[in-house]
Amino acid sequence: MRSFLTFIFLSALLVCCAPGKKDTPNIAVADSIRIRYYDDKSAFFQPASPDSAIHYARLGLQLATKLKNLRGEALLVQRFAAINEQYGNYELALKYQRIAKNVYSKLADKANIEQTSLILSVLESRTGKINEGQKLAGSILHASEIRRDTNMIIMALTKLGLIAEIRKKNVKALYFYERAEALHGQRDAGDDYIDLLTRIGRLHADSGHHKKAQHFFNKGITRSDNTRHRKKHLILLHHTARSLDSAGNHNLALEMHQQALLKARKYSLREEEALALIGIAGSLKERDANRSIQHLRNALQIAHETGQKHLAAEIYKSLAEVYHQQSRYTEAIEALQAHHRLLDSLMDVNKARKLAVLRSSYELAETKLNNETLLLSNKQKTYQRNLGIVAAASTLVILALLGLYSYRVSRLVAKLDRSNKIKDRLFSIIGHDLRNPIGGITQLLALMEDDNLDAEHRQLISEMRKQGDITLEILNALLNWGEAQLKGIHIKPETFYAAKSTVTNIEALQRQAADKSVSIINQIPDNLKLHADQNHFEFIVRNLLSNAIKFSYKGEKVLIGTQQMQKGNHVTFYVQDKGKGISKAQQQLFSSSDMNIAYGTAGEKGTGIGLTLCKEFVKANNGTIWLESTEGKGATFYFTFPVA
Repeated sequence: MRSFLTFIFLSALLVCCAPGKKDTPNIAVADSIRIRYYDDKSAFFQPASPDSAIHYARLGLQLATKLKNLRGEALLVQRFAAINEQYGNYELALKYQRIAKNVYSKLADKANIEQTSLILSVLESRTGKINEGQKLAGSILHASEIRRDTNMIIMALTKLGLIAEIRKKNVKALYFYERAEALHGQRDAGDDYIDLLTRIGRLHADSGHHKKAQHFFNKGITRSDNTRHRKKHLILLHHTARSLDSAGNHNLALEMHQQALLKARKYSLREEEALALIGIAGSLKERDANRSIQHLRNALQIAHETGQKHLAAEIYKSLAEVYHQQSRYTEAIEALQAHHRLLDSLMDVNKARKLAVLRSSYELAETKLNNETLLLSNKQKTYQRNLGIVAAASTLVILALLGLYSYRVSRLVAKLDRSNKIKDRLFSIIGHDLRNPIGGITQLLALMEDDNLDAEHRQLISEMRKQGDITLEILNALLNWGEAQLKGIHIKPETFYAAKSTVTNIEALQRQAADKSVSIINQIPDNLKLHADQNHFEFIVRNLLSNAIKFSYKGEKVLIGTQQMQKGNHVTFYVQDKGKGISKAQQQLFSSSDMNIAYGTAGEKGTGIGLTLCKEFVKANNGTIWLESTEGKGATFYFTFPVA
């Protein structure tokens, strides 16, 4: 059904933009203002009320079509693209932007063609076509540099930085962003420039370079302290204070948060006031927990009054941390439960909004198709009056065939839709109604395990935490396997260091290894680069190491490394343990299909789903996987992966 509706949508808008529909040069100024009014109204409702945003965008598009104002049509089509992009419907947003670009091409509007192409480059990247998006933005950058168009160079560099962020290449993103910032110079500080400074500061802060982060945050604070950028100014104060806190300068951070609080109250910006109170509470957490709690409660009251659920969820999480610090476990649990309830509620709301935008967009496409079909019919009567009965009969036959096709497709889609809803509901229950509570329980148990408890209680809590971790591990494996079965395995190849990725996963498994006094030794060369899907590689390493720990005896070592021999453009990795080993029967099962359920040396349960996924991920990346084992003496798993 989606493909069919997309076809209708594209057909309708292409008819709208067909030759012969010229942009009238003498369009009344009042009509252009009315079209702009609908776009502004739609933009106002876009963040929180997608139905209203779609409604006003539709009215504006209908008016622009009626007035034959192609520029107005392109503007409103881009508004539909922006709404769909905000709510995650990237494929549909991509289609709308392409239609807008076609309209600008008919108008020979080069500036808008390039700006729309830059937006398309980011959408291409969000839909998985990162190389295409990067190439498109790069070509615009090159053309802009040749003609020395500084504004367009800045836009292209900013989009290339955003694409690098999507790829999680923060160093490259900073390179593009800082080039764009340097070109900006002393120009007027518009919204785009303030956003650029915020992005640069945030990336430096995330990398631990707090002095650099504060330099860009302070520059943004200086350039934004006026009525045009009040909200952005307060956000920059908030980021600066957080960076100071992370750098250990808590007194100055507290002053920045208090400065932000005074300005938020002065400007009557309630959400920013709550953010400032959260920041003050964070700075006071270690020094005055009671005052910290009071500030968080004040922030929570503002969040409830303004209906900011995402803000309330963040506050409940912060409250749980402070309550735990004071050993007020009952209140900590209640705060965490409220945090998870709000997260689930927000997820449901976002899902509903996304579906509403998708539904409204398709309704628009159907409405526009009906209007354009009527106009086309009238033109055909004028142009083909002499064809008479033959033309009319042909049209009726075509319409009948389309109607029959539409009817059959709609029945089939209805059945598929019911099946998809059942599947989506099942995954929603498993993924959120079950995984979030288990994750919350294991977090609390891990926190309580570190407290000063007697030996008996510590042992009980430790055992409960281990069982919770095992349950969560099995649940995550099930979800990953189910998603792979339903959606297929898609790889996103990139170049990365194998040793660095491995270290990250070893650190994540330290608690599991410590429980059995097992040491993990990483023998992968630091300079080894791979070109494959990094997420798949990390999943394979994490799963094989977790299994090695599970089936090792206490005090043993687990080795991970590479063999000197390379097969073509692939390198061979191994994960070796000195545990209970794998029987011949289980080895044959692994070679032919999957592994059965098995238990580790401390009774840990293994389902075999993780190994099944490992095999599929290795195969998807054009590698091979095998094992060697002697029962009672341990096992070694080998797999190959493409080198850069």
